[in-house]
Amino acid sequence: MGADRQPVAKQLLFLGSVKWLENSAFDSHDLAALHKHRAAITNEPVPLVAVSRSGVGCSGLQAVYGPEELLGAWLRT
Repeated sequence: MGADRQPVAKQLLFLGSVKWLENSAFDSHDLAALHKHRAAITNEPVPLVAVSRSGVGCSGLQAVYGPEELLGAWLRT
């Protein structure tokens, strides 16, 4: 979950899931679980994000990050 501040957020910026399996992509079942979690937290259309080692096999996410993006962000800091 990404928010504007801690410990008590005023605004949620995104809700995400990390699936770091070697041979299994983030799929529609993972997306359904993410939708369920978002509904339990807020009624707002908070963007959904996935971080996956093996890619994504569904649509409906606002952002997707894989190993290259994570390493690239690490190297830029």
